[in-house]
Order: sequence, then C-alpha cells, then structure tokens
Amino acid sequence: MTLATMIALVQCTIVAVSISGLPLRVLAVSLDLVIGTLGLLGCIYITTRLAVRILGVGNAEFPPLPQADLQSDVHHSDPSKK
Repeated sequence: MTLATMIALVQCTIVAVSISGLPLRVLAVSLDLVIGTLGLLGCIYITTRLAVRILGVGNAEFPPLPQADLQSDVHHSDPSKK
C-alpha cells in the first residue's frame, strides 16, 4: 500500500516538474508536496491501524513495571571513591 502511494507520488512529481509555465509549475509542485505528504501519512496511519486490528494487540495489557529498590539504583557521585 505504501509502495503504491510512493509510486503514484513519484509519477505525479514527474508530471508536475514537466509543466512548462513557471507559475503553474510552482503551484503543481506545491500541491504535489502537500497532497503527497498527506497521502503518505494517511497510508501509514491506515496500515498501522490495520496491523493493530489484524494482530489483535490493541487491547493488550502493559507488563508491570519492575519493583526495584530505589536505594540500590542510585549512584552517588562521591569524588573520594574515584
């Protein structure tokens, strides 16, 4: 899906750059940039949503955080121990 969007974007860019009139070319390249960006972001969003729905991990619980002793994890910077 993303590959097809990218191929369409490249083809539209080639057509936009080949326009002979400068003002129309600037407008076409600007629209190509905006529409291409929105198209790619939309495609990535849709494929991510589909992957989450297909794999069924959307409602999974997060693993619990490890309960470590905070005193053992803190490293004091004592200059005499260097």
